[in-house]
Amino acid sequence: MPKPRRNDAVSPVIATPPPPALLMTPAERRRWLLSTWRYAVPALASMMLLVLMLAPLPLSVPAMPHLALMGVLVWAMLQPALMPPWLAFCIGALADLLFGVPLGVNATLFAIATGVMRLSGRLFGRHGSGFDWLLVAAVLFGFLLLTGPLMALAGRPTPVLPLLWQWLTSVMAWPLVARGCAAVQRRLAATAPLWRHG
Repeated sequence: MPKPRRNDAVSPVIATPPPPALLMTPAERRRWLLSTWRYAVPALASMMLLVLMLAPLPLSVPAMPHLALMGVLVWAMLQPALMPPWLAFCIGALADLLFGVPLGVNATLFAIATGVMRLSGRLFGRHGSGFDWLLVAAVLFGFLLLTGPLMALAGRPTPVLPLLWQWLTSVMAWPLVARGCAAVQRRLAATAPLWRHG
């Protein structure tokens, strides 16, 4: 499995910062404007995973992994500058609306989880995928522990067993989600526009 990089200084850049506008040629300005969609890729990929979570599963247990949260966590590791906590909050709020959860539960937890991942990147720097897997398992378990009290506070107590199932399937699905997002990052980094100046 590709090892996600935990630092902007060593991560492949999917949207290279342009030089100052006055130093750009007209052609470079057009190229930059046409490439700004790259900054939205982490958010769009996470929202696609969120929509995928709405797909029905032919199982008698709630075994759908929390793909949206894992997408947010992957991008907080791969491109932390493009997945700030406020953006994770917005994606979590969208999850609340789509899943019928009291507004603010997922939004708050997504932002907290993203902050934890960004902080761990600063504390631990570069390391292997095994460490990332353990770290994500711990963050997901913390998400589980906080979901119950927040749901109860909102007047919608949630049984623990479905949350445990989701945690287990999420931990198992992590390598696949991380591999997919890393592949998107490599593809975008390989085609990132280059600038003559700056």
